[in-house]
Amino acid sequence: MSWLTRFKGPWATLASLRRMAFLEHLGLGGQGGVWLARDRLLSRLVAVKKVDTADAASQGKLRSLQARVDVAHPAIPTVFAVIPDGRKTWLVGEFVKGLPLSELVDELSPESIYLIARDLLSALGCLERLGLVHGDLSPNTVVVDVNGQVRLLDFESCSRVGQPLSDSATIDFSAPERHSRRVSLPTIDTWSVGALIIWLITQAAPSVLYDDTRKPVSVEVNEGRNRADMLSDLLNLAVAASRIDPDLRPSATDLQHKLKLSYRWLEPLSRTNLATVVQTRTPREPLPKTVFDFPEWQGEGQSWSSLKWSLPIAALVILSLAAYQPVHSYSLSVDTSGISPVTALPTSFDGRWVRGAFSSSLPTAWTHTQAANSEAISIAINCDRGVCELLLEHHPNESLCLHHSAVINTDDERVWRAAFTDLARALSIE
Repeated sequence: MSWLTRFKGPWATLASLRRMAFLEHLGLGGQGGVWLARDRLLSRLVAVKKVDTADAASQGKLRSLQARVDVAHPAIPTVFAVIPDGRKTWLVGEFVKGLPLSELVDELSPESIYLIARDLLSALGCLERLGLVHGDLSPNTVVVDVNGQVRLLDFESCSRVGQPLSDSATIDFSAPERHSRRVSLPTIDTWSVGALIIWLITQAAPSVLYDDTRKPVSVEVNEGRNRADMLSDLLNLAVAASRIDPDLRPSATDLQHKLKLSYRWLEPLSRTNLATVVQTRTPREPLPKTVFDFPEWQGEGQSWSSLKWSLPIAALVILSLAAYQPVHSYSLSVDTSGISPVTALPTSFDGRWVRGAFSSSLPTAWTHTQAANSEAISIAINCDRGVCELLLEHHPNESLCLHHSAVINTDDERVWRAAFTDLARALSIE
């Protein structure tokens, strides 16, 4: 029933989100609010994001998010659930405990920079294989977790290759062709990764130079604070990744291969030092208690008011459904024109009495379930030479059915009721 489905949506979301204890509002991501929560059932911290999916572009982003649900890569946080909720969607994913590159750049050793670059290129290769474009890789969306592993955040801004690019972008780390082509291509992320590596080494983002027509012509690298004494090969790879012409940028696979050849003497390399830097500066885990409930109800009076009225209304609906017993209607016509004036009949015999006697003889189950199949029932009574014949006629499913009973000429009301009972039973067991 369509009117009953109105109550399904809020409750389905409630069933999925009621197990979350919201601990802290982390801020705004690329597409909506982000909360830190604890999954009460699994006893783990999760990140809950609200994404507006009202328009077609947002629906495309949602499909891109769903495409990476089953992806297993150390740099890409796991998505635990995608929960549609009307014009918005809730994403429940892995909470990454760590620090963004913007807070770590001054404390990174050359070995740590190499590790971060290696992780970035590995993640870039994974995105290329998935046919996804992150679209907003920057010092604030790339995090190093407490284990020293690079993690990419704000995936709600990603899109599939060939789809329109999202509006989320960070100045100095977005490809120069982004605003002219507006199409998601892997080279967009390649340029951003190259710019990030240059920034890590030189502590300055590369500058794009334009001609008089605002067409990008070259990329300038600031080497004022260059730490390239042992990272010159890495800097050259980053410069190649951030070329002006997208067609000249190497693929992620080529960049990974060249990096491995250039620094094979540095392997194996431990993440301990990088992890220690992050751990010493990472805030302690929030206390495992509920600070506030589902944010839509805590912060939006209209939503809570709607839910407040939905609950008692839904209770009444459920009680009504439990008490409701459908009763199908049917019409009964009685023809007594064939009765002889000399026929002995009960004192109260007439058409109304016949209808009452017959209707009271019908089984209750039949009137609740089968009466609609016999909308028109007629009973004709013909009496001649001391015998009265009762003929019942009806048309279930457009077919003709007849039932017959007989009464010896008598005014005994019980005999007549028994005859009507026979007709009613014959009708009910068809």
